[in-house]
Amino acid sequence: MDAGRSHDIVQEQSRPTAASVRVTDRTLLQSVSGILSQFITETNPYSLFGGLLDALLALTESEYGFIGEIFHSADGSPYIKSYATTNIAWNPETRRLYDETRKKGMVFSRQDSLYGTVMRTGQLVISNHPGNDPRSGGLPEGHPPLNSFMGMPFYGGGELLGVAGIANRPGGYHQALAESLRPFLSVCGTLILAYRNNLRHSQLEQELHRHREGRHGAQHGVALGAGYEFHDSPHALMLSGIPVLLTRKELALLNHLVRNRNRVAGTPEIERVVWHGRVVGESSLRSLMRRLRDKTPELVIRTVAGVGYMLVVPD
Repeated sequence: MDAGRSHDIVQEQSRPTAASVRVTDRTLLQSVSGILSQFITETNPYSLFGGLLDALLALTESEYGFIGEIFHSADGSPYIKSYATTNIAWNPETRRLYDETRKKGMVFSRQDSLYGTVMRTGQLVISNHPGNDPRSGGLPEGHPPLNSFMGMPFYGGGELLGVAGIANRPGGYHQALAESLRPFLSVCGTLILAYRNNLRHSQLEQELHRHREGRHGAQHGVALGAGYEFHDSPHALMLSGIPVLLTRKELALLNHLVRNRNRVAGTPEIERVVWHGRVVGESSLRSLMRRLRDKTPELVIRTVAGVGYMLVVPD
């Protein structure tokens, strides 16, 4: 939330005293300090933001919530990719979905929703009667009750970076509570910017590595072991001099693994490279990886749970 933004979109009924709804500075400082100390050693945003969400729920006495970064699809529509989501699975199907996506990030893309209003406007949204709120798009069948909701945008460098959404606080949500959480939201924005900078730095290092390797591999190909050799231009996989037939996506996936060989290639980065930034389900990458492994049984492609994949190439 930026102080200079236009009026927040708030739906309130009664307003308790400020002291009864604010988070104390000391409590907030303790939570924020703990999160920042984790960032020094934690490289996985899902682990770090999981701690942030736990702290936010405890600070606000909320039942469930999420924290995520805002991205844009090919047509420019915003969506939230969560780095932390409370498990509110209400049946076996949603429990399976949660288990599959919790380490990779769930995607929230509905524009006709309370969180969608935050995405579209970049403003605070408070709804203490969601069932009667015209901005609410309703809930999936069997979803746990949503008695109250507060969606808080967070910024960095003047850019809307993400949304923190919390629900079902006893007594509902109020402007004073949101105001007291400004430092917490500032930390969320700072961490997102830090991760983006780290990612750019990593990509530059990988690009330099690929350039160096490419100068050697363009003519001779990259030996992958077990008789396999990968050629970069044009992309082609050879086995003992005979081409291995791969689809375009399989070649794109293998090319990325080859360029990052003996290093873990993160799932989000693989998806951006193979699907060119389109939002895809985790099952799409798993299915593509399975087909690639079936066609290259002697290649060693390891799954690093919750992180990505690594092509192991002998020295």
